[in-house]
Amino acid sequence: MKESLGSNKKDDLQGALKFLENIDALKSTYRKCLTMNGDREESTAEHSFSFAMAVFCLSRFSKSEIDVTKAIKMALCHDLAEALLGDTFHYDKESTESEMSEADALKKILMPISDTEVAQEIFELWEEFEHGDSHEAVFLRGIDRFLPMYHNYKTKGHSWLKYGITKEMALQKNSHIADSSDVVWSFTKEMLEESKRKGWIG
Repeated sequence: MKESLGSNKKDDLQGALKFLENIDALKSTYRKCLTMNGDREESTAEHSFSFAMAVFCLSRFSKSEIDVTKAIKMALCHDLAEALLGDTFHYDKESTESEMSEADALKKILMPISDTEVAQEIFELWEEFEHGDSHEAVFLRGIDRFLPMYHNYKTKGHSWLKYGITKEMALQKNSHIADSSDVVWSFTKEMLEESKRKGWIG
């Protein structure tokens, strides 16, 4: 006869499941850009998955050598706070105010597993990404800005046109891609120039 879970292990499991329930909200948290086929808005959960896969695929283009496993974990954790706060459009971040900071939102989401090493690792990875103080964070911050622009490129400038974004605004707001990857930054500039010619960006 199999032994039943001890009370501590059962509590730990329930805490982990509650945390997973908390972040399930990311599946219905929608962003401003469309999926690449143009069918609908992309969810934050979908973005985080695509971001992690992009890091896996594009890591060889990083300007600095990075720990790919750590970078993938960071990509999966970087937007967890949006489960409570929702998505903020990149071009509105400086003018958008929230009653709860991203750090406090993340701590609330992590509460069911707050006494675990996993929670500590998630929060530390999130902080590292926010501060951009490691090779992994620098690379990720660039790729995180590149992906929405690539989505706009593939959907003929959907949110660029909808929100009046110009090529100059896109270059200025996302110039830190250059710190992340020379190859990706070069492609970004070519992509924006083509989009300007085709009327997909102001």
